[in-house]
Amino acid sequence: MTAFPTLPTISAAWAASPWTARLEEAGPFAATVAPWIALIAVVVAAMAFLTSRRGTEKRAARKMRKLAGTLLDAATYRQFHDVAFQTREGAVHIDHVLVSPFGVFVIESMDERGEIAGKAFDPDWTCTFRGDTTKFPNPLRPNFNRKLALGNLTGIGEDKLFSVIAFTDEARFVHPMPDNVTRGKGLADYVTSRNTPILAESDIAAVAARIAETLSSRPAAPRPRTGQAGPKGRTDPSHLRLMNLLKFTAMASVLAGGAHVLHNTTQFPDMPFNPVTWFTGETPSKAVVTRKQTIRTDAAPQSDASGILRITAARDTSLTLIDEQNGKTLLSLELKRGESREVELRKGHYTARILQDGAVRTRRVSFIAARGALEL
Repeated sequence: MTAFPTLPTISAAWAASPWTARLEEAGPFAATVAPWIALIAVVVAAMAFLTSRRGTEKRAARKMRKLAGTLLDAATYRQFHDVAFQTREGAVHIDHVLVSPFGVFVIESMDERGEIAGKAFDPDWTCTFRGDTTKFPNPLRPNFNRKLALGNLTGIGEDKLFSVIAFTDEARFVHPMPDNVTRGKGLADYVTSRNTPILAESDIAAVAARIAETLSSRPAAPRPRTGQAGPKGRTDPSHLRLMNLLKFTAMASVLAGGAHVLHNTTQFPDMPFNPVTWFTGETPSKAVVTRKQTIRTDAAPQSDASGILRITAARDTSLTLIDEQNGKTLLSLELKRGESREVELRKGHYTARILQDGAVRTRRVSFIAARGALEL
């Protein structure tokens, strides 16, 4: 039976693997790409949160839950929140259910802010916020269907069930709305206005037990709501404006990051997974950035060991100056016809390699003064 290699053996094999060297070569590229990937990930996460139900509707549901718990007597109104159950037509989701002697209230929380306009039988209502107007489905009909579904689940007649649409206090109604469409504390006012007992204590206990049973057996994942025109995830105008800004930021980040990465990958031609190779099919050569020195008429050397050399070319010229002492190339220039440049150069003796008209010649250059001239 073959034994598994010990941990030191595996570590040694990994260290000797060619992939280790390849990954080390990719380090500079990873450092270049990582900030852009992180920025794009943050922008996409923010967009996902703003378009999710948790980022929009849950805010209104929490407000209504707190308001009902504060303004309504808990002993009189038994409160159930986030009620979900299955019917033959599909899944049903209700934000809040209040069970009381005065009836069962089926409440839908709305998160729209601004001016709300719409009539009971209009298919769509509008919300105007800071000059932006958006449409959303009339919530009365879908919530009426939820009320009927809850009646079928609990065995309570329709005359003992009340549908309520509850906007937060950040909404304003342009014109009078039906009594069961409320905003802010108007929810508690509407509920307490129903003050005629219509349910016996036994009925209240049976309805509460049936709803509690659905809460304990509800599916883990949220389910879509039935009887609603269009998706539940509504986005108010302020979120839309921010989402558009985030979309622009994401696109700009992708473009800027791509350009930045493509520019910097030419510095790492041997690294694995080079994007330049993906697009062109060719391995890029390493970019070499050389400093171009402009002509200076009043330049002065930085120390006594250096001087200013003025180089003038009568023809297109390629010039290389090699230090005779150590054989190193100290200067490499390309000059156009009639061009002059001043460069700071260490004093000493040099070999000049001059390329003009396709011919290469050499000459000895001695530069020992504070200023000098080289005519080519």
